Amino acid sequence: MQDLSWIVAALFLPLFPMSMVFNALFQRVQNVWLRVALLLIWPLLGVWILQSAAPIIPGWVAYWALLSAVLYGFRAVVISEFGVWIGFLATSTWALSWIALASGVDLDQLIFHTLAFSLPLSLLAILTAELERRYESAYTGVVSGLAQSQPRLSGLFVMAMLAVIGSPLFPAFFSMLDTITHSMIVLPAITIGVVIVWLLWSWSGIRLLQDLLVGSAMTVAHKDISYSVTMTYGLSLIVLIVVGIYMSGVLL
Repeated sequence: MQDLSWIVAALFLPLFPMSMVFNALFQRVQNVWLRVALLLIWPLLGVWILQSAAPIIPGWVAYWALLSAVLYGFRAVVISEFGVWIGFLATSTWALSWIALASGVDLDQLIFHTLAFSLPLSLLAILTAELERRYESAYTGVVSGLAQSQPRLSGLFVMAMLAVIGSPLFPAFFSMLDTITHSMIVLPAITIGVVIVWLLWSWSGIRLLQDLLVGSAMTVAHKDISYSVTMTYGLSLIVLIVVGIYMSGVLL
């Protein structure tokens, strides 16, 4: 049974179709802090199971993980609702943890790989809740032109999105770099798939931002967030950059 404990871990480091459990739960939860808790705790449970049981993981699981990551990366491209997009991105990013593990990344470092994506996704989830509070919706088709009248909130969305999709200096960037570096040596056939997944995240994220920020501002009838709130979020982003620089020394 110990050798099969990786299947249980695959529920928390989601592999399709077990990934549907997390996404269904994430969409049913409406409280933003419960969503943040899910984003932070869910993958850590998978890491904890792997560390505790130390199961024997079949080599073909890396290909299963890549398929899962590609599937949710493609699905994210056509999504127009931030809450659904966050769930799909979380699923896609966490699936790559299996590739990192199969490529020789130390099991003790796997927690860095999961948090590298969970932390910025949590920040984006909080910003999405701010959008829902103002407009009762986080659909880019309903809310548009945000950049024209709410530049501070728009800027935070841009920075949070850059952190999520793995832009340089943010933790996700160094996590992806470490995964690609290891997979080039151990699983070269998978490396190009990992790069494609990374590009899919960027494509879907930028498309979502464009629909939100550009366009008519007629639907925008609220004041921008305050300077103090902006500074609080900005400090969180600075912390992410510091964490990313720290991870560059730990992982690379």
